[in-house]
Parts: sequence; C-alpha cells; structure tokens
Amino acid sequence: MKNQLKELQKLEGIGKVLSRRLLEASYDTIAKVAAAEEKGLARIAGMNPKKLHSIVTQSRKMVGEAEKNHHTWVKDICDR
Repeated sequence: MKNQLKELQKLEGIGKVLSRRLLEASYDTIAKVAAAEEKGLARIAGMNPKKLHSIVTQSRKMVGEAEKNHHTWVKDICDR
C-alpha cells in the first residue's frame, strides 16, 4: 500500500491525502488513473477540478513512456 501511495504521488497535484483517497476508490496505480474518465475522478473528495485534466494527462504520458520503454520493437526501430 505504501508503494502504491508513493507511485500516485509522482503525479503533480497528488499529495498524501489525495493519493489515499484515490487508493480507496480503487485507483491504485497510475495506469488506472490514466484509464479513468475525468468524471469518475472528479467524484473523489478533494480532487481539484482545475487540475483534473492535468493529472489524467500526466498519468497517460507516464503510462505511454513506460510501455514504450518496455517494448523491444521500439528499441529496434530507434537503433536503425
């Protein structure tokens, strides 16, 4: 649980309290935040509506980078 909280706190705008609330709402990974609809995240107490889009965008970017680094075919293309 502690690792999950720290992972969520990598997102700008997510602190200790909000990461705990996300975890309680079953958003326990950045990937789940990335896959979430903004309406669902907006229901979480303390979620700043002005920062919501930024949080979702950040999480999607992080997931995309992780997937890109995970795939070996990307390395093959970059090496060409």
